[in-house]
Amino acid sequence: MLILLVPLVQPCLLQALCALPDAHMHIDMRLPALHQCLSSFTQGCVPRRNSRNVLRLISRLLVPLESIFAVHVDEKSPQMYNELLHWVDANNLDHAVQIFSQFNIVRGGPNMLKAEIEGIRLLLNHVIHWDFCVLLSEQDYPMRANSAFAEYLWMHRGTSFVSVDEGECERDVSYQCGDRVVSLSGGVQFPKIPGLRYASGSQWFAISRELASLVGFNSTNPTCMVGTIFYDLTAVKQPDESFFQVTVLNSEFCTRYSDYTLHWTDKDSMRQVRSLTSEYNILSPGVLSFPKDAAKVQEVREQSLWAFFARKFDDSKESSQLKDYLDSQSGRNARKTWTSVRIPAAGRLMHVLASSLLQPTSLERLRRNVDALFHVQMLRANLGFERYIYFREKLSMPTIASSLLSLRVGCSWNKTELVFDGDVSAVSASSSGPHGCPSLWAVAHWRMSKKPVSEELLLVWTDPGGTPMQQAPISISEHSVLLWHRYTATQSLTHGRWSLEVRSSNQVIARRHFFAYGNPLQIPWQDVQEYFDIVPG
Repeated sequence: MLILLVPLVQPCLLQALCALPDAHMHIDMRLPALHQCLSSFTQGCVPRRNSRNVLRLISRLLVPLESIFAVHVDEKSPQMYNELLHWVDANNLDHAVQIFSQFNIVRGGPNMLKAEIEGIRLLLNHVIHWDFCVLLSEQDYPMRANSAFAEYLWMHRGTSFVSVDEGECERDVSYQCGDRVVSLSGGVQFPKIPGLRYASGSQWFAISRELASLVGFNSTNPTCMVGTIFYDLTAVKQPDESFFQVTVLNSEFCTRYSDYTLHWTDKDSMRQVRSLTSEYNILSPGVLSFPKDAAKVQEVREQSLWAFFARKFDDSKESSQLKDYLDSQSGRNARKTWTSVRIPAAGRLMHVLASSLLQPTSLERLRRNVDALFHVQMLRANLGFERYIYFREKLSMPTIASSLLSLRVGCSWNKTELVFDGDVSAVSASSSGPHGCPSLWAVAHWRMSKKPVSEELLLVWTDPGGTPMQQAPISISEHSVLLWHRYTATQSLTHGRWSLEVRSSNQVIARRHFFAYGNPLQIPWQDVQEYFDIVPG
């Protein structure tokens, strides 16, 4: 079964995925759109009870009027197909959920990949414009709130998550005959195409719209690279575990992917399974259940913040109870908590807007969801009468292809909570006083990698006059996710527009401008607009 989720295109950042879970709060109206396609597959003959897993997964991820799904049901499961059609019709979800049944899925054969690509193609032709496509199984379930997932994808926009293991891949020629996949090569390896980089890995992926477009519109064209890869790999076993890997390595996306998937699988429970419909054995994890696996799953939630989906689950009472537990934990952590703060730069924002808005009575900052690895500063000013105005920090993105995701500057970095306790982007030039910035920090977010990475870069702080005031080497490894560095120059910050750059040996990778003020009223309005998105509540 294939399930694809795509939110509506609106002038909002994370509304469709509830990055800020209050559905009634339009606090992201002018930010870059993030939209997502979720796909899920059921292979082989699916028991009827699994439809409940599918419906629960869709219901858990669905955002009304802002998400769509495309669902492929195995041809061998017409009853399930009809059940899902009825469910869609009964709930008036025709605009949000598309059901189709086109392929006979047998493990190890080509139809799993064909169903994936057809589902992607359907959504690429939809009027909705989305940005991510995530492959799921009906045996998967979210471990975190939609908001945490959305924030993670937004921080990684343009990145595809594909598990790529280069090296020798088995090239056993296979053929699907009806409901069975058989080996035709007797152990002889099918020749590789000269010059093509081969790889394999987990079938689970989350790909950008750009990569999905390359695949969806070119896989049937044998004269182009993607079509060549498709026809080559569908002649051998399990092409769904190599097609996206080989496509990434042999395209412009080779520098824009992470080899981390967004799935966690209990590897300790993996076992080899022999299918009655295929000559190829597969590795399959055990079923997760409550209370047996609750502690293990909670440890993953706390320590592996890249993992958003766990597998696998079934329809048993104990497995459903673990889903209930995950919903409870993620829902509790996703509740928005606002704390009173005094952010001088926000006072400047409100001063500029005072001619058209009521005088604010308080200023609050949104606390980080502990389930989320990344957090962007969000402020709200109470204008009285339950009226608010929201300020969301804008991030500085890399100017060239890089594992750097964003660069930030702010006051009083909290290493425990992983947030700025003070101003961001517009900071006081003084370390004390009513508008003081006790410590100034640079914070960089990086894309993780499973492969060894060793890179030496330079962090350069430059004053408004163009003089480099501090240079600091930074070392990047495969474990780099969040790096912070304190500005320690003894001279006071010169008032005006500064820049912070991350440089390699011969080029600037990213640049973050920030403004150092003596009085918040000195902050130019154009800088305010550069550093913040401002949205009335």
